[in-house]
Amino acid sequence: MDLPRLWTLIRGDLAKARNSLPGDAVSHEALVEYQDFLDHNELELACDMLERYAEDQNVTPVFWLALRDAAARMEQPERERRHQRRAEHF
Repeated sequence: MDLPRLWTLIRGDLAKARNSLPGDAVSHEALVEYQDFLDHNELELACDMLERYAEDQNVTPVFWLALRDAAARMEQPERERRHQRRAEHF
């Protein structure tokens, strides 16, 4: 798969996770940084910021499954398994 297509798919996964969050989350520091990293195509760091947001917020299984999919596409199996476990604990 060519990189631009892969990046598009990962961005879609990250957007799905982000879109599962409440509207007021936009002002959270981690999500401000998420957007900055996303704007610079730093997809792994953008994923890190979504995870950071979730550390102290209630998120849905949809959030974790979307991050799992992004991790799978980025070939990060440990992160992929961690997100799968978090999705299953709801």
